[in-house]
Amino acid sequence: MREMNDGLTSLDMRTLRFLQLLLRTSSVTRTAMLLGISQPAASRILARVRDLVGDPVLIRTQSGYQLTDHALGLNEPVDAALSAIAEVFKPSVFDPAQSNHCYRIASTDYGVAAVLGPMMEAFAVTAPALRFDVSPLVPQSFNDLERGAIDLLLYADLDARDDLLAQKLFDETYEVLFRQGHPLEKHARSKRALTPQDVSAYRLIEFSFPGTTGLKPDTIMREDGDGSNAVFQQPYFTTLPFLVGQTDAVAAVPKRLAKQVQKLTSLCSAPFQPSYGFPYYLIRHERSRFNPAVNWLREQALEITKSD
Repeated sequence: MREMNDGLTSLDMRTLRFLQLLLRTSSVTRTAMLLGISQPAASRILARVRDLVGDPVLIRTQSGYQLTDHALGLNEPVDAALSAIAEVFKPSVFDPAQSNHCYRIASTDYGVAAVLGPMMEAFAVTAPALRFDVSPLVPQSFNDLERGAIDLLLYADLDARDDLLAQKLFDETYEVLFRQGHPLEKHARSKRALTPQDVSAYRLIEFSFPGTTGLKPDTIMREDGDGSNAVFQQPYFTTLPFLVGQTDAVAAVPKRLAKQVQKLTSLCSAPFQPSYGFPYYLIRHERSRFNPAVNWLREQALEITKSD
């Protein structure tokens, strides 16, 4: 016998499995049968095991073959080694009903209202322990996604990058929000959709949305783009009830957000020029392509937003 050497670098699963069975059967012949290998092949593996552990492992006595004292102490570590190896190559499984996984997501308040809010409502039953950690969507968010500080982005106006995986969730349109009794309420009933000309007489509430380099103003309500009627420009959608609820000011907002706002307020809405709109994406990094938790959330986002 020689001391343990670099042979461990070429140790394979079959050798460990052979040793595990040998420790249970105390028989080279039975071990060979269980593995489906020949007796000579089994003898060669035994010789290798003996060489590696520095012990005969199995010896012949007057009453038959018996395991050595050293071999009797190997059952637990051999089982643990095989279990650990199996764990390494075990496919990753995600069980949303039992998981308390925390998704780190960068989004605007629109993304929270249009995507995450409906998802949270659905998950209250199907995945009650899941958690969401939402951070503001800013230019730095793309770097945070790349370095693994966040898991996902919710974003419009996609800027393509090779290392990002973009899943389009839906194509969004706009609606104009205004107070009850607004002059547009009657006008909206007579037309299929409002146009920039229809809202030009009123003060406009405009929104700025984040891009990869900074905030961009959404000027879709302006007929000439000069901004003369824009009385308020801001990056927050959720302040809408305070801005248009008591005045004649109007705001063109994404349809899904308009519907959410109307559930909680008395504001009215009318479709805005149908040709105006944008796609909305769920974006993740290439490293998460086979992440079961991220893939599950992507599928749920597609399913939940499909019905809106």
